[in-house]
Amino acid sequence: MLSSCRLTKYVPDGQFLLDNNSIQFVNDSLSNERKIDLDDLNSILKQQPNRKILLGYRFHLKLYNLSNQSRIDKGIIRKENDSIKKVERIDKKNSRKLAKNPNFKKKGYPDRKLTFGERLRTTGEPPIILDEELIAKSSRQLSIFLINKGFFNNQVTDTIIYNKRRKKLIDVVYKIHMGQPYVYKNIDYQINDSLLKFYVNSINNKSFIKRSENFDADVLEKERTRITHFLLDNGYHYFNKEFIFFKADTSIGNNEIDLTMGIQNYKFKEEFSDTIIEKKHRQYKIDAINFELYPDFDKDRFGDSTKLFYKDVSISFYQELLCKPELLYNTLSFKIGDLYSKTSNDLTYKKLSGIGLFNAVSIQYDTTLTNGLSVFIKLQQSKTQTFTLSADGTNNEGLFGIEASLSYDHRNIFKGAEKLSISVAGGVETQLLVTADDEDPNSNNSELFNTKEFGPKISLVLPKYLLINNLKLLRDHVNAKTEFTASLNYQQRPDFTRSIQELSYGWIIRERGPVTWHINPILISAVDINKKPEFEQQIIDLNDQFIAASFQDHVIAGGLYSFEYNGQNDRRAINFFYLKATFESGGGLLYRIHKAMNRPFDNVATNSYNLFGIRYAHFQKMSLDLRYYVPIGEKSKFVYRIAGGIGLPRENLREALPFEKSFFSGGANGLRAWRARSLGPGSFLDDDNSYDKIGDIQIEANFEARFPLISWIEGAFFIDAGNIWLINEDPLRPGGQFKRDQFISEIAIGSGLGLRMDFDFFIVRMDLAMPIKNPAVPINNLNRVNGRWIFQGNYSDRREFHQLQFNLGIGYPF
Repeated sequence: MLSSCRLTKYVPDGQFLLDNNSIQFVNDSLSNERKIDLDDLNSILKQQPNRKILLGYRFHLKLYNLSNQSRIDKGIIRKENDSIKKVERIDKKNSRKLAKNPNFKKKGYPDRKLTFGERLRTTGEPPIILDEELIAKSSRQLSIFLINKGFFNNQVTDTIIYNKRRKKLIDVVYKIHMGQPYVYKNIDYQINDSLLKFYVNSINNKSFIKRSENFDADVLEKERTRITHFLLDNGYHYFNKEFIFFKADTSIGNNEIDLTMGIQNYKFKEEFSDTIIEKKHRQYKIDAINFELYPDFDKDRFGDSTKLFYKDVSISFYQELLCKPELLYNTLSFKIGDLYSKTSNDLTYKKLSGIGLFNAVSIQYDTTLTNGLSVFIKLQQSKTQTFTLSADGTNNEGLFGIEASLSYDHRNIFKGAEKLSISVAGGVETQLLVTADDEDPNSNNSELFNTKEFGPKISLVLPKYLLINNLKLLRDHVNAKTEFTASLNYQQRPDFTRSIQELSYGWIIRERGPVTWHINPILISAVDINKKPEFEQQIIDLNDQFIAASFQDHVIAGGLYSFEYNGQNDRRAINFFYLKATFESGGGLLYRIHKAMNRPFDNVATNSYNLFGIRYAHFQKMSLDLRYYVPIGEKSKFVYRIAGGIGLPRENLREALPFEKSFFSGGANGLRAWRARSLGPGSFLDDDNSYDKIGDIQIEANFEARFPLISWIEGAFFIDAGNIWLINEDPLRPGGQFKRDQFISEIAIGSGLGLRMDFDFFIVRMDLAMPIKNPAVPINNLNRVNGRWIFQGNYSDRREFHQLQFNLGIGYPF
């Protein structure tokens, strides 16, 4: 696969394999300043070389070349003979069946099976043979593209370069002389309708077309779209961009253009003649609004409907009205008397679709019933109650388990699209013990599933922003949500048993486009831990206040605020960002209240207060996750990620952050060359190789190149870097504190290769990674190496500090 098959194995004599395309600008170094994107030019070329994946390797062509034509020919003969025998057996069987039953439906003939070589060729890619007609067509297309960008006098030539060393390979070079671009000298408007002209003139200051700028057909199209959208939002219901035209006069010389933009009147034929009549574009107002609710859209099955009026809106329904009339009314982003607006129409559609009560939504307009527009909003009702029973396999950082859940959902519990969910979930899972030792096989318990979990959860989601619904900036938001949740989770492990009770209240605010806010002003959780005597003794033996504080009963009373930007929801973006920033706080308000009341400490030894008889956590935590996705070619992609955060333990619990709020490194979705919680903090070396590595600061960066191998398998190459650190110095974790002059040298680096298998409904991911730089390697120790990089150590050091790590995951890591 890697080296044996030459690229030109199936290139006939006298023909050539297209090796590379290149585009060169002749006598024009200002191409970038003139906004000509080289990627846009490359995408125009009609003949592209064979696909390349990582480091330019032609995997698909190599796969095709693995086939052997003579073996394929022999295999086809065998497969055809097998197919003939099958046809004969089917014919005999059909004849017997027909003799017994004249109405018997004959069984069809199966297609011939493909040989192994044919399957290789189907998955691979045949060599791209040079086609001079396509090369010439590419030159013409490049010239047309440049004309559309204002370079009317451009010249494009193509040159075929033969490879002297590899005789069947050729390169094609497209040389472009762009010439001087044509620019706009004057911009005039030709609009006979005075009202329409008033509207267009009112937004001229936002025009994409500017004097002295290059002619650009794409910009003209954007201008048509901009004006059309504006008019559609100001009553012109039947307007479309085809009414807008441009005339470009280049006869004035000096590479200048007089541009005229015009709007044609509406034209139609007379009913009994071929005479064309022009008519001004008409503005429409909303005269009537009608809701029609159906169990399905076949309304003839349900007899007469019942009609009621809510304010000035009519509501017709069959059987029982699914929801409160005010819910339907509040989804409207327009009212009677308003000018028609496409934006308001689309926003109403999104609101109705988002409340979750309708399988289908249709908004139609009629101009024959009134002088304006009559709006008919047809809604197909969906079922409001469901029971769900599910069983799942889980993979949490490479640790497997089984879980099952039973849930009941009512999407309209109070007739206002309120969603009530009640669920009970339980499961078993394999977990690493906090004090497990890699070198002691008995330290991690012999049970396959050593962790058991069980817990109910109830949530109520309201389709509005409770308490803040009247804020002006939130009135036009789609899918407003206020969520109340209460849950209990009981977990039994060999080390300890833990129960977590949680109550929360908050809003999910989705702004137009890709922005979402999660705001939980109330988030209360209580953690009750019962440690086994052996585990308690281990903590005592460690004499580690950090671990002891992490595994004690505590209450968290605070809030969470999260900002999320998902560029995948922006259809205009090619390269897109994902950003999530979270701020979480706990215990601050309670502590200030207790101090203001001059209340004595509940725990004098730790100078701390209790809530419900339990010491409450006190901290602030910030985290950031930034990703950037860059498509490379048709299906390949580069993904960049930077993540990190900092948590500050405060006065009421200074020793450490709660265990579940701490940061850790490693695992299938982080630094894949280390197991979860096995790295750091800093350069700390734990000879026991335990999995309790948590910290207050995290920095992480990832790069991943994703490329297709075959139709359902994708390959990946990745580099991960990062670590965790402590804010305060810990004598039991030397080297774990974050220091500005040292943390760069304590960044861990790992790299590896992966496979992603796409099974449509989920992706199975396998990654094999190795530490390239391990900050745990002691420096200036004569018994060990003097460097942390893999190439600086001997064999025994590499075995100890640079071991291969296999990860199995579901979905992409980021």
